[in-house]
Amino acid sequence: MMPPELEEPHQGLGSRQKKRIIGVKPGQFVKGLDGLKGLAILGVTIFHLFPHAASGGFMGVSLFFVLSGYLLAFTTNQQWKVGNYSISKFFQRRAERILIPLVLMVTVILGLWHLLLPEKLAGIRPEVISILLGYNNWWQIAQNADYFTRLVNTSPFTHMWFLGVEIQYIVIWPILFWIYTALKRQWSYTIGLVWMLVLALGSSVTMPLLYTEGMDVSRFYYGTDTRLFALLLGAFLGLHRSEQKLYPLGTMKGNVISSVLLLVGIIVTVLGYIYLDGQSPSLYTYGMVAFTCLFGFMVWLVERPNTPLGKLIDVPLLAWFGKHSYGLFLWQYPMIYLFEHMGFMEYFASPIAYYIVLVSAIIGLTLWSEAVTNWCVRQHSVRAIVDVVRSYYVKVVSIVGAICIVLGMYAFATASEEKQQDVTELQVRLAKNAESQAAENAKVIDLSTVSDPQDMVHMAAIGDSVMLGSAHALRKDFAGIQIDAKVSRYVGAGLGIAKQMDAKQQLGNAVLIGLGTNGPITGYYEDETKALVQYLGSNRQIFWINNYAPGIQWIEANNTYLTKLAKEHPNVHIIDWASLAAKHRDWLGDDGIHPNDTGVKEYSKFIHDEVKKVLLQQEETNKKQKKR
Repeated sequence: MMPPELEEPHQGLGSRQKKRIIGVKPGQFVKGLDGLKGLAILGVTIFHLFPHAASGGFMGVSLFFVLSGYLLAFTTNQQWKVGNYSISKFFQRRAERILIPLVLMVTVILGLWHLLLPEKLAGIRPEVISILLGYNNWWQIAQNADYFTRLVNTSPFTHMWFLGVEIQYIVIWPILFWIYTALKRQWSYTIGLVWMLVLALGSSVTMPLLYTEGMDVSRFYYGTDTRLFALLLGAFLGLHRSEQKLYPLGTMKGNVISSVLLLVGIIVTVLGYIYLDGQSPSLYTYGMVAFTCLFGFMVWLVERPNTPLGKLIDVPLLAWFGKHSYGLFLWQYPMIYLFEHMGFMEYFASPIAYYIVLVSAIIGLTLWSEAVTNWCVRQHSVRAIVDVVRSYYVKVVSIVGAICIVLGMYAFATASEEKQQDVTELQVRLAKNAESQAAENAKVIDLSTVSDPQDMVHMAAIGDSVMLGSAHALRKDFAGIQIDAKVSRYVGAGLGIAKQMDAKQQLGNAVLIGLGTNGPITGYYEDETKALVQYLGSNRQIFWINNYAPGIQWIEANNTYLTKLAKEHPNVHIIDWASLAAKHRDWLGDDGIHPNDTGVKEYSKFIHDEVKKVLLQQEETNKKQKKR
């Protein structure tokens, strides 16, 4: 969320204050928080841009939650102490700073989608409503509970689960703050702080207790109940700071120790950004809680006025990112998603130029939406708005932006409801293929007229729903192929399937594998993948179809790993379906992953031709070696 703007601190100390420092005054600014927000948004941004290089950058969201809880509690208590707090003002301020840029982002993106990718708007209305009403995180949890709707509903608004948690917390915060003030009046603020800390610590066990290995992690990652700990921990720290009146002057030794501890915290955070895995069970059993505690400790280090750490971490560039973090967060994922789906990378001579343009677009839209928000907040009546529009309209709201907003509103109102129909059709096709799989494998095929290389006869195939949806076409192109494909199959299951097929004598001299869409390989199923290749042996030719699934974070990393695997094993060959599919999106269904009726034929034909080419080359090589 975007915190309310706070005033700069009062400068100068009286003679009686040389041994002590005033802790905090009403309206005083807490230094260091913009720098920490900058650290958080950088982690999230790098994760969205390069998920394979910064697989743990999503932890920046947890740092955001701690800071949001801190600022909300700090500013609320400051306003309450000077008699400037009311429920109506509280919600008005948050609505102005949160909802105006949110509505701008949603309508502009819908307008761009309407112009560039209108077919992607099908079924978008429920998602947009969940965003604007603040329950998108639970909406996404409901979608992810079903495999089919999860794949079809990839969208430019996936990151909006964060704002759902924020809005829900903002709604309940006045109640939490009322209980705190009641305890403070009845006993002391210390009792109120203890209550807030106990509430935070109690919520910290929610995620570890609910998590069971193998469950859909979106329930724990998106859940408001599992994220409360970070917000409440921040609230405890913010209330504690706002109640402190006196701090002893810091010593040189204390400042050095604090600086070292903060540096260690930043290093651990950066390492977490690089190495943490969002699919790892350890993250949900203890990792998320541990890093949240680390973030709380870092906030405590920088917010104390008797150390210079706040000024040190508020370096200009980091602080700038922090001050604009809300806008940068709103715009980055939709623009990345749009650039990827439009294939803009193909129009740039180098990836560097592509990312410069992408980042520039994100920053430009952030500054534009902030300008519009500030303009809207300054107007106190409809008449004032009309007067300003007449003279400053073109300066504040660009014509392109206004057109996109209008188009976005039109797109929202007229979007079709056909997406669920697409989900149903995909389910029916996959279910039908799954039911007939065993019967088709058992059929006796006349192989006497087959012109393919011998190793292509009775080829075994192991795959997920992409292969299952194309099974009928594969059986036409590969004589006698034995297919074992299943919906939502992950890479780690491949070894067990290979052993089962081997026991039934279904593994020939060539094996086709189509796995990797449903989960990451590196850091999660890497050992199982190596074990699968080892089990199949160096005498078999392994053809691994790489993956195409826009919007799914681990796909690029999986394809990179498979390419590396092929270089390490001469008998492993990559069938580059990802590159071909990216050039022919018309071959794919509305989910952008599973081939449609035309796509399944092209998918099968491409695989057949690639396998045949490799095997014919090997036959020719073997003949030459025999002659020698």
